[in-house]
Amino acid sequence: MASGSWWSRMEAVLDAIPMALLRRSIAVFNRAPRPVRQTWRLVLRTLRGAAQDRVPGLAAEAALFSLISLPALLLAILGSLGFIAETLGPAGTEALRQLVLEVPEAFLSERTFAAYEQTVEAMLAQRRGSVISIGILLSLWTGSRAMHRYLETIAIAYGVSPRRLGQRRLLALGLTVAGLLGAVALLPPLVLGPDLIESMAPPAVAAATLHVLDLLFWPAVGVLVLLGLATLYHLGAPWHTPWRRDLPGAVLAMALWLAAAAALRAYLAFSVQDDAAYSQLAVPIAVVLWLYLTALAVLLGAEVNAVIEKMWPHERHPWRLRRRTAEDSQ
Repeated sequence: MASGSWWSRMEAVLDAIPMALLRRSIAVFNRAPRPVRQTWRLVLRTLRGAAQDRVPGLAAEAALFSLISLPALLLAILGSLGFIAETLGPAGTEALRQLVLEVPEAFLSERTFAAYEQTVEAMLAQRRGSVISIGILLSLWTGSRAMHRYLETIAIAYGVSPRRLGQRRLLALGLTVAGLLGAVALLPPLVLGPDLIESMAPPAVAAATLHVLDLLFWPAVGVLVLLGLATLYHLGAPWHTPWRRDLPGAVLAMALWLAAAAALRAYLAFSVQDDAAYSQLAVPIAVVLWLYLTALAVLLGAEVNAVIEKMWPHERHPWRLRRRTAEDSQ
């Protein structure tokens, strides 16, 4: 009888511990500075909104369309190399070859990189108008489908009705065309830039300038990615608020994307070292995971921007979202 009473008292104490911790946590939270409390509410609402909007599932859909469009996008970009190489000359062609082979070599397995290198060599050796035309058509179709999925899911994150289907299709097509043109247009400056600097500046100045440009290359790439994400959020919402209000989600998406890329790089290094047979599957698995984590980061950034709009509505905030904000604050 005594042992039963002792066990009952222990159960009562154990049941009271979670409530005590909860009350203690609430008391500490209420005494925290206002920025800390607002940040914590922002995090909680973002996670709740991501769960309600099925962000992991939507990210899988976006990653699937991105995976389908990836070969066509690469085909279109590689198909343009022959035309670019003809205008650059022999020296520029060799620099272009090093540029398009250097980055993939660090991520691809030997067999995959050999096939990729063979394709690049063929594209640089001759102009393939048929290849680039087919690649562009396929990339525009599949790439716009992936971009359309992103636009639709961004509207879902904001909790408002997306644009009409025709408007979304045209916007997705325009963003896909802009991305392809930007990728192709960046190749000649990256190849010819060092030669132009060396020919126009004294040797000491040219060497110092090229060193600074090497240091600024990846930060510049990061800024371009950040601007592209903010522009995607800005255009993806069915209304237009100031562009700077889309930067928080872009910063979060880029941070998550960099963390995912670092984790996948470590995963590739580990898998290749341990098992030669498994290393053949490591790269395709890593590509799929990278596309999924990229989509997840982009959609979580949209959720953050949506929660910011709900917590601190802009003056041009839609009346539907204003009403939802008022209901959430009650």
